[in-house]
Amino acid sequence: MNKEFLESERLFLKPLSFKELQYINKNELDNIETQIELEALLDSVKLAISKKLIKMKNIDENIHEWYTCWLIINKENQKGIGFIGFKGLADVNGYLEVGYSISSNYRRKRFMTEALETLIGWAGKFKGGKGITARALKTNFGSIKVLNNCNFELFSSTEQENIYINKLR
Repeated sequence: MNKEFLESERLFLKPLSFKELQYINKNELDNIETQIELEALLDSVKLAISKKLIKMKNIDENIHEWYTCWLIINKENQKGIGFIGFKGLADVNGYLEVGYSISSNYRRKRFMTEALETLIGWAGKFKGGKGITARALKTNFGSIKVLNNCNFELFSSTEQENIYINKLR
């Protein structure tokens, strides 16, 4: 995997290797170069990582960046404060699905907005992608605010969640 870091004003985004995801999945955090805030390791994050490991096991390492979690690193203290990433390559219509989570210690400070804007900018450089989708529970007002900040528009809705879309082109 290309170990390219993405950078914004306050953050680095680091694509985690298959091995690093395994360490996180097994709670072997001492094997990770960057210290990760325990508040960032929610059950939902661990579930997402276990799903990513299954998908990544049988794909070309050259496309792992589209499947892995990117660790969100706060430049100020060099700690991993959250995770963001796509759920694989674009679907047949050219859309990628993004997911993200951040430590409760860093919410309401625009860190996730900054991380999502950075990842959108990276994804937008690749041909073939038409846009990005995201799902948010209707009760997750913080996530909905992040999506609105990043110019996502409501695409569809179910009883419990909204699906948002950001057209890259």
